[in-house]
Amino acid sequence: MARPLRVWVPDGWYHVVNRGNHGGRIFRTDDDRRRFLGCLSELPERFAVAVHAFVLMDNHYHLLLRPRNPDLSRAIQWLQLSYAVRFNWAHQVPGHLFQGRFKAAILQHEHAVPEVARYLHLNPVRVAALGMGKRDRQRSRAGAVKDPGQDLVARRMATLAEYPWSSWQVYSGRDVAPSWLETAFLMGAHGGRSLRERVGAIRAYTEEPLRQGHLENPWDRLVGGWVLGDADYAKQILKQAKADVGQQTEARRLARPGRMEWEKLVGWAEKETGVTWPEALGRHGDWTRDAVVYVAVRHGGWRLSEVVGRIAGLKYPAAAQGVKRIEARRTRDAACDRFLRRLRDQISTV
Repeated sequence: MARPLRVWVPDGWYHVVNRGNHGGRIFRTDDDRRRFLGCLSELPERFAVAVHAFVLMDNHYHLLLRPRNPDLSRAIQWLQLSYAVRFNWAHQVPGHLFQGRFKAAILQHEHAVPEVARYLHLNPVRVAALGMGKRDRQRSRAGAVKDPGQDLVARRMATLAEYPWSSWQVYSGRDVAPSWLETAFLMGAHGGRSLRERVGAIRAYTEEPLRQGHLENPWDRLVGGWVLGDADYAKQILKQAKADVGQQTEARRLARPGRMEWEKLVGWAEKETGVTWPEALGRHGDWTRDAVVYVAVRHGGWRLSEVVGRIAGLKYPAAAQGVKRIEARRTRDAACDRFLRRLRDQISTV
């Protein structure tokens, strides 16, 4: 069977989901979930993919994304592979972790985004024990909805509020948004001027099904299995995908940065710091080397294994650790962050 086309809609919204191989768990521990979120946090900078919402369940994940270029497939492939390597290493297991290719649904209209985000955030509550399992949802679609009662509603509310592995903790006002999570659209989608009013509005909208016991499933309205919209739009997108598959392939190629000349990158670093490259490499505690490696891998089109070959005495594990150190350092060191931005800007002008 032919693989379905991965269609890129400029400025489009996507719901992405994937499950564990053979229904198995992809998150065994909280450390696993932190590893996944660590990888997810890199999508905005690495691939220009905005992350608007997420939820991590034991055997699957859901993401609400908005890619800015035709590289969503590459971004999710990198996310899953990077996490799978970490998972297999942590648990000393071989083999595939995910159930084949991820699924991506395109949202035709922006007004569908809040509904999809609500459905995503309510994943931890959609269980039989809380009267919102699959059979309960089928009965609600048939109009057989009973008053859940105060006790059951309270349990649902508590389950939603206490579930830690979801962006709902941010949207409900219980946690501060990480820098990589884009919250402006959803926070403003329900009205309200102040942050307090907006949080109240999104909470009221999201929690309403918990009080009523009825939750519409947006995926019941999918056209062709991958478009949340009308039939004409789905046909248009599919027709465009078939006609422009070559153009999209070329767009993906152009969206990826070409490999920047190593000497040019090093020269820019020397100019920014006023220190020669050999001096920087020889100075104890100097973060210039790690910063250049970071920029080369993230923005310069280099693989980490290729960079290692350019720096005498540098081993792959040390290079990988150096990249992680720079990721942490840039959040607390303005000079380091400014250096990274300037090198990245130099690359973008070439």
